[in-house]
Amino acid sequence: MTTGLAATFSVLANTQNEAAVRLLLDALDSRNRQIRVGALQALLSRRNAGADRELLKRWHTFSKRWKKIVAESSGRLSHAIRDAILSTDERLHQNGCDAVYSLREYDLIPTLITAAEDKSSPRGERAAETLLKLVDALGEELAAPRDSSDRSAPHIIRARVVPALERSVERFDHHQRREIAESFLILTAHDNPVLNSILQHPHDKAYVTLVHLLSHSSRPSVMRVILDSLDHPRTTSAIYSILARRDDVDFVRHMLRRFVNEVPKAAKANLKRIDSLIWLRDDLKFLEVLSGEELRAVIHLTLASGMSRLRVFDVVRSILQQSEPEGRREAARALTEFYGTEANALVIQAMEDDDPEVRAIAVSQLRERGIRGAITTLFGLIDGPDEAVREAAREALSEFTFDRFVNTFGRLEDDLLQETAQIVKRVDPSALDALRSELTSPLRARRVRAIQMAVAMIAVPDTESEIIHLLHDDDQVIRAAAAEALAQSPSTASRAALRDAILDRSQIVCDSVERTLQFFAESEPFSFPELPTQIDTFSPAPETGDPVS
Repeated sequence: MTTGLAATFSVLANTQNEAAVRLLLDALDSRNRQIRVGALQALLSRRNAGADRELLKRWHTFSKRWKKIVAESSGRLSHAIRDAILSTDERLHQNGCDAVYSLREYDLIPTLITAAEDKSSPRGERAAETLLKLVDALGEELAAPRDSSDRSAPHIIRARVVPALERSVERFDHHQRREIAESFLILTAHDNPVLNSILQHPHDKAYVTLVHLLSHSSRPSVMRVILDSLDHPRTTSAIYSILARRDDVDFVRHMLRRFVNEVPKAAKANLKRIDSLIWLRDDLKFLEVLSGEELRAVIHLTLASGMSRLRVFDVVRSILQQSEPEGRREAARALTEFYGTEANALVIQAMEDDDPEVRAIAVSQLRERGIRGAITTLFGLIDGPDEAVREAAREALSEFTFDRFVNTFGRLEDDLLQETAQIVKRVDPSALDALRSELTSPLRARRVRAIQMAVAMIAVPDTESEIIHLLHDDDQVIRAAAAEALAQSPSTASRAALRDAILDRSQIVCDSVERTLQFFAESEPFSFPELPTQIDTFSPAPETGDPVS
């Protein structure tokens, strides 16, 4: 815009002469684009109700750019828009409805409510539709981050308009506008007194409409009202019924997002009152459309619900068949809640899963279930290819510590002694160091026992230097036992040590040394005995019953 033209419009925008308004309105029809834009901006800067009304009359002819210019004037046409919404002039009313939405004039929501409630006016329907669109837009802004210091922040606007919606919903019998009821649900909270009062009184005129909307609306804010009710200590029975009946995928996914990690404590009491969910009935096909994270949430939800244990077990079993490993892992964890033949069978099945973590979770449950051959199976997994499974197996055998082995050594039956000793050696990473410490103990009884333990653990090669040192012990019994034990370690060092010990002053020791040297000369290389097909534990777990409980 040229300097001279800009100066002219500045004068016209600020002059007290009302004739300038007529001149500017005429300029809106100029063939010159700069003049048209300058006239619009000048009119918006004036305070003239007549000019504002004229602009609104032309609203339907405005381009997107012109509407943007009006929007930048922030609320400049609010009074004219309010009058237009309530006008009996069809074109002006239509322009007012379009402008209130385009300019996001949220403070005019009460005006739209007034127009929508007028059942005698043919324009009430458009006002109701515009109300719902405008409230939807406000709902979107509420969901987005916003500076709380901004006085026009959406939550502040909501606080101003919700009371008008509450009063209108209480007059529902008068207007019967579904859009008003839905606008109320979009902006209200789950603990709104008006909402809860209506939901507690099925004979209220708004009850059926509100329940229908809560049961079918796909708007996230309406779904939030239902789901937030789970955290309320006085949730109405209508909410429980809605939660049980809704089976649309969007709603179910919104609900499951809340339970991905856990079920909040406040929601657990309410979920216990829900004994069925329609989307978990019949063949459980619904589970096939859910992600692994959502399947994990299904496990959390069903375990916290009031559903029968048999049905929850069916859900767990079905999720174990799904393709998402995240869901299968949570289902495997959930098996700890169930006992009996069927649950045990699922644990064994999970041990063959493609996912190492699922297998590890199943492995961790073997012993507590008293599954036959569990210890032998776990022992075989200690050196398996998957780290998660190895760690689970070690954890399941964690009671096989060296300290406990020491304490129970003298009480174990002979047929279990060696097998238990080998498990301790493989499971307890500190076992060999602890054994070396025992072999060098100042107490004779502990040194004798340590030699026996080394033999049982087939750990003589690992503790060879300590046992060779015992060939010089003051006690002949210990020297003889050390000579016998070295039969497990036919190394050059042990052979040399035994040859030196053949001249021991004790005949008992000499005999033991001679037998070991003869064993080296005549025997095949030492071979470790295989573990039996089944090993009992220190404290066997009781057998479980058949039914899932």
